[in-house]
Amino acid sequence: MEFDTVKTLGPQVQVRFFTQQSKYAVTDSAILVPAELRRYGLSEIINHLLAYEKPVPFDFLIEGQFLRTSLSEYLQNAGLSTENVISLEYVESMLPPAPLSAYQHDDWISSVKSHNKGFFLTGSYDNKVRIWNKSGKCIHTLVGHQGPVKSVAWGSSQDNEEIICLSASQDRTIRAWHTSLSNDSSGVLYECHGHKGGVESITINATGTEFASASCDSLILLWTTAPLDESESDHEVIKSMKKRRKVQKYPKETVTKKPIGSFNGHIGPVSSVIFDNTDSSKLYSGGWDHSIRIWDVESRVNIDTKNCGKVVNNVAHSSKSGLIASGHPDRVVRLWDPRAEDIAVVKLSLASHQNWVSAVSWSHDSPFLLASASYDSTIRIWDIRSKTPLYILQTGKGKTDKKLLCIDWSYELLLAGGEDSQMHIFSAKKISGSTGD
Repeated sequence: MEFDTVKTLGPQVQVRFFTQQSKYAVTDSAILVPAELRRYGLSEIINHLLAYEKPVPFDFLIEGQFLRTSLSEYLQNAGLSTENVISLEYVESMLPPAPLSAYQHDDWISSVKSHNKGFFLTGSYDNKVRIWNKSGKCIHTLVGHQGPVKSVAWGSSQDNEEIICLSASQDRTIRAWHTSLSNDSSGVLYECHGHKGGVESITINATGTEFASASCDSLILLWTTAPLDESESDHEVIKSMKKRRKVQKYPKETVTKKPIGSFNGHIGPVSSVIFDNTDSSKLYSGGWDHSIRIWDVESRVNIDTKNCGKVVNNVAHSSKSGLIASGHPDRVVRLWDPRAEDIAVVKLSLASHQNWVSAVSWSHDSPFLLASASYDSTIRIWDIRSKTPLYILQTGKGKTDKKLLCIDWSYELLLAGGEDSQMHIFSAKKISGSTGD
């Protein structure tokens, strides 16, 4: 059929539209459209076929690549003619992330985490942990580590007045902190000892009952989040902590916790660890031994290993797609399916960064959207249905000599930090169609 709502002057080409988002499905019959159309014109056609009064913007993919030229330019570059029928996959467009703010720190930022109550948690090379509100005010500075803080994580909230967080440091310890949301009181719940090297990464399971830590000592250790194990119970310490709860400094009687289990298998430093977001019985890790390992938490057994061929800087797991993303020094983001039996098959490689990929983070709302941070000072937003990035976000006013070290994408916000000592905040609003529904 010929599409008669657009100009039909000049060359035309037959296209067949299809989508994985069922609510936007249109006829799969070939449609004759002007070859000069670009994304905007094609999006108008889809909206016309859907009879939408309020237009929805769409992006288009051909052979796994986003269309960024006219159809005629694509045909010319691909060595095709207008006689060919083009299959176009269309997906709802993601709005470009917009910079919102930047919170200045005193030193490099190694870890960032957003909270659904509107707070931000950061770990820094000045040995401090900070909690910020959306107004840009640092409401808590948690002091106690004797080395750079390499990883932070939010714990459970007991009520609307208090929140728990964890921090891991090169001083070989992990600390759990209680902080008040109504005043400036904070303190240490406990300190974890067990690693023989700096702690690089921590992750809490979905139920909030256990957390795991990865270290340069090649070990992953498992811990409970409870303030005290029964065997460690010390009523005098607990009483002292309750009495001093409104004091800014943490109690002198710091409680020491020991791990409840360990995961052995990596050779050399373990750089990253993450719980499966939908199944707390599984744990994923990446290390300098060029491997991504899958662990059974209950048995502490390494049930599968993916051979990457490169050092693994960071791993992230998507609860929507079930895939693992990893960042590497060779500038590549790799995607892995933990359900696949082949130990060396990469599901997809995403190459665009100009330097090490230091961190990766999945969108909580979509099985396709992924963000990566790099030593090239940029954040790249990917739709994994294509090998080219959707957007490239610059930090540090375009300078490329300030490495990004961490990233977190959650609650419609994208956070990143690194050598410029600023936590960069971008809007990344949920796209209703991005979930694949």
